[in-house]
Amino acid sequence: MIKKSFRLGLTGPTGSGKSTAAKAALAWGARIVDADQVARQVVQPGTPCLEELAEAFGRDILLPDGTLQRALLARRAFSSPELTKQLNAITHPWITREVERQIEAFTKEESAIIVLDAPLLYESGEDVLCDAVAVVTAPEEIRLRRIMQRDGINLEQARQRISAQPEQEFYTQKADYILDGSGQPDRLYQATYQLLDALREEQHDKRNETPL
Repeated sequence: MIKKSFRLGLTGPTGSGKSTAAKAALAWGARIVDADQVARQVVQPGTPCLEELAEAFGRDILLPDGTLQRALLARRAFSSPELTKQLNAITHPWITREVERQIEAFTKEESAIIVLDAPLLYESGEDVLCDAVAVVTAPEEIRLRRIMQRDGINLEQARQRISAQPEQEFYTQKADYILDGSGQPDRLYQATYQLLDALREEQHDKRNETPL
């Protein structure tokens, strides 16, 4: 039986342009499941996930009203690969459950293309929820410049962010599709549109196949 929806995982290392590709997919008309947004939901004050983080990284990551100090948590969690892994081990199960719920809701829509926008798609195991994966890439010097501008941090801190993630080949060797995020946003928009157009056409052809 042909599925009525197609689930495309979208990932890539920090600063590569993945967020731009996700915006392009939304403008195209895809249904977006934003793992970063889900990650913010699961650490709202009083949630079990936030309590686990406070126990692991120090209760001072919480403000008096129980709100997470994201910058402080990021400095601690990204200070070494081991601590980054600990952060992911705590947050991934909570994020994945909510991601699965949102995907299931969109799956009921006729002919939907669902894009799971997830920077940690492979690390979390969420790639198994997808029919294919697209990875956005860019050279490290471009990524460093973008990270510094985006997050208001210095070069050393930006290098630390990059070193806390796997090498770019970790993403590309597993990808079904690779999108070049090194240029201007309009180029990435065009490439994303072309990919989604092709996937929609493929799904249309499959639905119209005559069974033997």
